[in-house]
Amino acid sequence: MSSEEFQVKLEGCPSQTTYGAYFSAIFSVLVQDNCRVLQGLAQKSGQASLPAQLHVRAEKHGALYHPASLELIWSGGTSSRYALLVAISGAGQNALHREACVLHALHDSYDHPYLPRNLGLLEHRGMTFLLASWFSNFHEFHVDAQGGLSLWDHDLGVRHIPDDLAGQVFFQASRILTLYVDTQSGACIHPWSHAAGDFIVRMDDHGVDVQLSTARGHDPYIPDNSLASLFAFFLDLALRMRLDRVDGVGEWVWLDKNFLAAAVTGFFATVAERGGGETPLRILSRVLSSFTHQELLEGHAGILDGFSTNELAVIIPRVEMHCRELAGMLQRMKFQAGLNEDCFLR
Repeated sequence: MSSEEFQVKLEGCPSQTTYGAYFSAIFSVLVQDNCRVLQGLAQKSGQASLPAQLHVRAEKHGALYHPASLELIWSGGTSSRYALLVAISGAGQNALHREACVLHALHDSYDHPYLPRNLGLLEHRGMTFLLASWFSNFHEFHVDAQGGLSLWDHDLGVRHIPDDLAGQVFFQASRILTLYVDTQSGACIHPWSHAAGDFIVRMDDHGVDVQLSTARGHDPYIPDNSLASLFAFFLDLALRMRLDRVDGVGEWVWLDKNFLAAAVTGFFATVAERGGGETPLRILSRVLSSFTHQELLEGHAGILDGFSTNELAVIIPRVEMHCRELAGMLQRMKFQAGLNEDCFLR
């Protein structure tokens, strides 16, 4: 970067922090205490020495964080990448502390590889830094102006995700969320958002793989009522799967019902995959097909306050039709499986 570019203010940063101050703080936190952080990363990368080169790139700028990627390169050509989330505002720092705790707790409680690993929380120069593992070759995806999905690949450019693979993206995203549900208490990962780039995708000749880039919270929607909490989780999942911003930054839009169908299928497949006996989650999955569209609509009353004003402007005019479509999907899935309510999931 040029000296002029170092004076540019970070996007979305209320304190008007410059890129120069941002990169300077990152470098300083990495080399303080005799390069303690870099030494730890070298050890984690299987290297006995400090890297010969360190590349730091500002990846994006969100409402709370300013994530960067760290690429460590050794003289023999070996390299490793890590994520560094940087919070500058008070709200961002509080959120990052919570996120670090949530990631740590989820890795302790669930043996799944779909979330980044918390490698350490650091405080330096009035900023908070969360060091985390990096998902190589995974990128954000967003709806495009034509209603399809595009993969925002920094290396190969923006790529269209074919319709059959787009369905797989939503199936896998729903599967990940359902895998991290506490089947007894109803605790789940929320909130999340396609517009924020929370789900990331790797697309190659073998298809698509999906990961979840963060977890802001993991608790029940309704404490002490696991079935109600799980019902809220399902309804919230179905709504959020249909919300995105064009290219991630444009107007809020409502996604096609085919994406919803893929997500609903992913939910039921994952409940069956998890097994575990007569848990509240399996009970819910068995009775969902009995809900009318009106009952599904009434169930949304307890979750809509979790959406922004801009999101609600898209949701409210469409939520009744959404519930009709959702009820129809639940009925068709039950019919196609040839099952009754007592054995929806074997």
